[in-house]
Amino acid sequence: MYICVRLVQRLGAMALIVATVSLNWTSEAFAVRPFVTDDARIIYRGQVVTESYGGITLAQGEKPAIEARSLQGIGITDRLELTAGGFGFTYHDNQARPLDILIQPKYVLHSSLGVIPSLSVAAAALFPLNGNRQHWDGYAMAHLSWFLFTPDPDTDPYDNNLSIHFNLGAKSRYDAGPATFQSKLYWAAGFEVITPMTRELRFLGEVFNGDPFGFEEKFPAYQTGFRWYRAPNMQLDLVFRGVRNTTEDVRFVAGGGGLPEEWNYTIQIGIRYLIDVFR
Repeated sequence: MYICVRLVQRLGAMALIVATVSLNWTSEAFAVRPFVTDDARIIYRGQVVTESYGGITLAQGEKPAIEARSLQGIGITDRLELTAGGFGFTYHDNQARPLDILIQPKYVLHSSLGVIPSLSVAAAALFPLNGNRQHWDGYAMAHLSWFLFTPDPDTDPYDNNLSIHFNLGAKSRYDAGPATFQSKLYWAAGFEVITPMTRELRFLGEVFNGDPFGFEEKFPAYQTGFRWYRAPNMQLDLVFRGVRNTTEDVRFVAGGGGLPEEWNYTIQIGIRYLIDVFR
């Protein structure tokens, strides 16, 4: 009961912070983190985007862990976006640790609305600040997206009643200690659909073969939640995640902690906004 009360208090404080920030920013918004499945589109050229999110993870027999992270991106051309950052921390058992730094270029090969899917590709390197400094992780993947039932494409071509996304690629790890390289399959599938109450409130769900930010994570992992388009320029997310532990040495947050074959559950709150800087 004590843990539940503390969880509600912390989430309430995070929600207050997110709501306060949202009142002071305007621009156009797209959809990714804290959801894992990426879509086959980028921000417009000259725009800067920030995705900030935080959450609390619970695992059986462990104290709650807190994670907060922020990602920044810029639209370089009409087809190329560069994301960098990942600035953040984890706090668990009275210890705070920095999160790894991310650099990810993403390129759109084909843009489409309707039955023909859009296609993009991305690759990323994670610079180790947390855990073993000799582990250099990364990933490369392709994104397929179907943007369906757009009511008014002249107003907002991505204001869809239904979006479906599929990611396929590989996660990798270079261990500088024994100088070894590992690679394994990565995939993710998700959807976003409007709710009967209002089209500004969307329901999302996804399954994925572990978060690409965590090399040790693997299937099964899932997330579900709601996205509120406060305006065309701002979105807020409330997300519930379940990740199954399969080894003893994975990280507590983003797929770790607890005992083998147990589940971690995470509640996250996220905010995403863009700024027209160079347009």
